[in-house]
Amino acid sequence: MTRQDCRQIFPGTNSSEAVRTLGSGVQWTEAWERGSWGPAEEFRGYILLKSLQHEGKTITVLLGVTNTDVISSAKIKGNGGAEEEFLSQFHGKSVRQNFALARTPEDLLSVPAKIRMMQGNLSLSESLVQAVNDIALAAVNVMK
Repeated sequence: MTRQDCRQIFPGTNSSEAVRTLGSGVQWTEAWERGSWGPAEEFRGYILLKSLQHEGKTITVLLGVTNTDVISSAKIKGNGGAEEEFLSQFHGKSVRQNFALARTPEDLLSVPAKIRMMQGNLSLSESLVQAVNDIALAAVNVMK
């Protein structure tokens, strides 16, 4: 996980703590923003990363989580083929919920609403939802 990864998730981040790896393979670090008038830093949240294999390619999922358990950002590192519209469905949701793909139109009406898959890419959609669930579970454990 690079400083650039951190800034992609929390744009104002000037520094991050050491990267740690959990047994699940999820890497995480704390994101800090340096104060504009001095050395004081403000804690922004956590940045978590998980790599997965899909159709022979490595896809890396980055998730930003605030200290209130809310997903602030979901990104794919590099070109993973995921649409921004798909990833934006995770924004503002709690890491304590379990994410699932919508399989029927009625699933989109459920509370909480299920995740709408990428058009024509069920396999990648399923892989990314599973990765986000893995990262969310890791985030809950990190924030204990």
